Amino acid sequence: MIKKALYILLIAAAASCVSTKNNTGATVQESDNGNIATNDITTKESKATTATPIWGKLLSEACKEIGNENICLSPLSAQFAMAMVANGAEGKTREEICDVMQFGDSANERCREFIDHIATKRYWDKHSEIKIANSIWVKENFDVKQEFTETNKKYFDALVETAEFNRSTVERINNWCKENTNGKIPAILNRFNESDRMLLINALYFKAAWSKPFSEENTTNKRFTTEKGEDIEVPTMTKRSNELFYKDDVVTIVVKRLQPEYSMLFVLPNEGVKCNEAAEHLAKDFDTILKNMEVRDISLSLPKFTTDFSMSLKPILANLGIKRAFGDKAQFGGISNEALFISDIIQKAYINVNEKGTEAAAVTVIFSGALSSRPPKIEIVDFNRPFIYAIIKDNSNEVLFTGKVGNPAIK
Repeated sequence: MIKKALYILLIAAAASCVSTKNNTGATVQESDNGNIATNDITTKESKATTATPIWGKLLSEACKEIGNENICLSPLSAQFAMAMVANGAEGKTREEICDVMQFGDSANERCREFIDHIATKRYWDKHSEIKIANSIWVKENFDVKQEFTETNKKYFDALVETAEFNRSTVERINNWCKENTNGKIPAILNRFNESDRMLLINALYFKAAWSKPFSEENTTNKRFTTEKGEDIEVPTMTKRSNELFYKDDVVTIVVKRLQPEYSMLFVLPNEGVKCNEAAEHLAKDFDTILKNMEVRDISLSLPKFTTDFSMSLKPILANLGIKRAFGDKAQFGGISNEALFISDIIQKAYINVNEKGTEAAAVTVIFSGALSSRPPKIEIVDFNRPFIYAIIKDNSNEVLFTGKVGNPAIK
């Protein structure tokens, strides 16, 4: 029996903001003395096991396997797409997907909760926004089980379209991607393959302003040693402020708050530590690291950077344990009576970090940092060599974006 292909496309964008004020009056809580108020970011008991979370595995594998100096991934986008696929997977195929993606028994409900949370946040405005969209594109005359499409409509608000797989549909799909990433990712698909029967797409867009923005006047060219060992001059933002801080034998971390309820972790591997080693350490000990963060007086130097990144997640997910879904033994009887397999999982992500904030289009944590009115010393943190980052939602375990900057001069 010749299997037909299920193609998964993930598009995610995070982009810079143009303001730090919210027109509706929503604010990120800070104490009167300008320090970070940490009572709203505390660590909840995680339902997960002590295993390394999926976002950490994805980043670590990408750092090891991908030759690119700069990497941008959206674990949340990947989890949404694979959760939709899992609704049609059966037997060992479903077991592998759920185990690797760490879904447990409530993936649909957790995704639905996240979508509803976004919908009820009335304070999103032109300066702070997050939106997530899902779609399923079915080739004309390909029989798809109604339960599969109805489940994904119910939990993921998935748009389901049946169409001829031709140039016109390619344009429609690319327009859908462009619209749902606010133009940051204008195209994801060039053409269909003969075996393609279904495309499943998740789009994630994120934009937020820094709670404490950088001043453009303080941005100057500074030295950065790239992953290849070259010294280059790159525009570098500087700011002194009270921020959450952590340091151990492997990493130094500074956390900057994003309005209204997100944070961005900047993780500098200590001298001699590789980015993939730092990623593994961060993910493995995430809860412990967050619990031990403290508010410090930070003198921060951080390069501006933009990353436009595309990669196949298929080899990484296969290495992590999803085997059957990609081959002849795939079991997707919940999607169709015809034999299906996943031909590829492509993620395209964009991120821009500047003085105003972050815009991106692609562990239950909360920080319980010690709050002091006068930090005892200034911590000088200069991100002048390769580093990793993560955008997380406060009071939850969602990692929206994560990546590596090996050369800020490369887009």
